[in-house]
Amino acid sequence: MKLSIALLITLIVTACASTKSPKSETKTITVSAQTTECTGVGPQECLLIKEDGDTEWKNFYGKIEGFDHKVGVESVLEVSIVKVDNPPADASSLRYKLVKVVNEKQDKLMLLEGTWVISKLGDLDADPLKTYIYFDTKSNRINGYAGCNGLGGALEYDAEKDELKSGPFMSTMMFCEEVAEQERALGKILENFNKFDIDGDMITLKKDDEVLVTAKRGVNHRDLYKNWEFTFIEGVDDFNGNVPNIMISKDGDASGSGSCNNFNGKVKLDAYSYDIKVGPLMATRKMCANNEVEHVFFAKIDLVDNYQIVDDELQLLSGKQVILKAKKK
Repeated sequence: MKLSIALLITLIVTACASTKSPKSETKTITVSAQTTECTGVGPQECLLIKEDGDTEWKNFYGKIEGFDHKVGVESVLEVSIVKVDNPPADASSLRYKLVKVVNEKQDKLMLLEGTWVISKLGDLDADPLKTYIYFDTKSNRINGYAGCNGLGGALEYDAEKDELKSGPFMSTMMFCEEVAEQERALGKILENFNKFDIDGDMITLKKDDEVLVTAKRGVNHRDLYKNWEFTFIEGVDDFNGNVPNIMISKDGDASGSGSCNNFNGKVKLDAYSYDIKVGPLMATRKMCANNEVEHVFFAKIDLVDNYQIVDDELQLLSGKQVILKAKKK
């Protein structure tokens, strides 16, 4: 009996030892308001963190369990760190888990990031598809466009004074009479504004207390304006040398070939989303024997209602389904 009890105690102690939690340590880290492109096993987006004593941001390739990063918010976190035994080859040997959020601080400059489209410049009407300001807060750059020439310059933000400074600006030198006044008006705004307010999806740029312009968060479609050659059409297994293409201009014109017949028409875009409508397209009427590709192409492109560009590849979608893919020709 005594021997049996001794063995039972030994088994219990061994079991407890084998299920003992891995040793962990607790640290306080700071997570940047912005992320950065990085390469681990493949291209990815990394958090930027500082640990105690760090003076420079460093890439964080893993994830922090329980923490959702908010772009534009710098977070001080208390995290537990556990060493992982025999981690997968593509995984970290340390597991980070959120204990608590110590502090959060809004980085106001990060709120500027992206495209803001303009429909009015003072008393002048502006085309929101062609008139915008783009803030690149990672590179501290600002760009403006009013339909003809691009303006680009540096951007500085003084958080203590809550003031912005932009410029000097470089510009292309084309003369476009139809938007010349709009370009001059936009140029003056970019050179003079020093403050901004953001309310939801609206931004107001000001010179001290004077309102210079209001704009709405939107989409810059400039990467769409290219000649695209199709590499994938839903329902087509083999192009058999019949490759359609489409050229989209900044004026909303579409032209190209279904691989046999040429076509032209219009592309309708939305300044505030990636919605797109191609056509109706007018095509020539040549007889194209053994060319099912063209027939399917015209049927599919008529279904397109939104798009995305991923790694320089144009993807045309119907709802959430990718039905056409193309590369720059």
